[in-house]
Amino acid sequence: MTVKVCDALCGSGKTQSCIKLINDNPDRKYIFITPYLDEVERIKRSCSTASFVSPERRFGNGYSKLNDLHSLLASGVNIASTHALFANYTDETKSLIRANNYTLILDEVIDLFQPLEFDSGDIDLLVRHNVARREDDTILWNDDEYSGVLFSDIMNMSKSKNLIDYDGSFFFWVIPIDVFNCFQDAYVLTYLFDAQLLKSYFDANDIRYEYIGTRHVFGTDYEFCPIDKMDRKIDLRNKIHICSNEKYNRIGNGKFSLSASWFDRENRKTNSPAIQELKNNLYNYFRKENSSNDDKMWTTLNRCRNVLKGKGYSSSFIVFNKRASNDYANKHKLAYCLNVFIQPWVKNYLLKVGVSDVNQDMYALSVLIQWIFRSAIRKGEEVWIYIPSKRMRYLLRTWIDNLAEGKDLEPIYYQGDEEKKKMNPMKKIPKKNKGTSKQNEKI
Repeated sequence: MTVKVCDALCGSGKTQSCIKLINDNPDRKYIFITPYLDEVERIKRSCSTASFVSPERRFGNGYSKLNDLHSLLASGVNIASTHALFANYTDETKSLIRANNYTLILDEVIDLFQPLEFDSGDIDLLVRHNVARREDDTILWNDDEYSGVLFSDIMNMSKSKNLIDYDGSFFFWVIPIDVFNCFQDAYVLTYLFDAQLLKSYFDANDIRYEYIGTRHVFGTDYEFCPIDKMDRKIDLRNKIHICSNEKYNRIGNGKFSLSASWFDRENRKTNSPAIQELKNNLYNYFRKENSSNDDKMWTTLNRCRNVLKGKGYSSSFIVFNKRASNDYANKHKLAYCLNVFIQPWVKNYLLKVGVSDVNQDMYALSVLIQWIFRSAIRKGEEVWIYIPSKRMRYLLRTWIDNLAEGKDLEPIYYQGDEEKKKMNPMKKIPKKNKGTSKQNEKI
């Protein structure tokens, strides 16, 4: 089986193409996975003949959503559910999927990693009593008869065989990659897949994939097509207006300015002048734009939200890596106060399992674009955005120029001197020496 990756910009008809696929092939069985419940309902409405069903928690018979999913899979019905449930698939889930020849449609790449707030003492207790066990850095569940509630989260994650003990005190879950091989066919609907961690994980685990695109058919209909048959040219140069105020932007001139480590360092200072400057810039930018609170959206790290929020925009915060939501399509005045890098523990784990070093700049760009396209730009309306990080501004401006030429998938690298270095999209990024990877790398 080869995963078909529909790599197209937000609003290019990926979901409409998926709906057409389902309606044109009613004899196939589908599992549609999406981040949000409103998209689940959209699929149910738009594919009424497919009779999609969503797993439910049935208190009357003690069923969890996972147990209900297993009953639905055994019945061979079409299923629409969220990323959260997909993350809990077990060996039983995979066996039922194989037996019924399901087609997977994954709307937006699922988060490859999920940090967990598990207590190391709880893990140690379960291991001492042989309820769970450690194999290398993986926590596995031993007791199939356990039905308690206290350790149910640990049980569910460890049964997926992908609960990782990073350093004895920090735990995370990683997607069970073999789940993709359980399906007869699979589609991933996303954008800039080359920059996604899932793509790197596919490469490391020999999961085959091919790129496809979308094209307009008639009316509002779209269909999947070979990627070289897709018209990728979209001119947003007069739609996305990036703030060029030097006074507002000087705080982000350093390559790592406004990164997570920058914020952590500044937050340790009492009344950090840099934090206060950024807050003042944000306040003055929104005040100058003279828009209502309902017309604004801004972001930074979640843990830094309170130190930057101010009068007139506090309630307009949208998490920096927001995806696949139409709830903010009325927003025109934006601010992205963050310089995105892959977290060191994620990068170190990927290197450990054999992933070549990923393009940090394209990863950051993909996160930024997804966030911007929650706003009114997804409806083709103009937006104005303050991006104090020089690196993030450069990535966005270069991508906008590339998009106008239909070269939006072309890799971009930020050198610090803003010289573009473009490589063949098929050429691998040179692998760095794993021995130089450091836990305290700037992010």
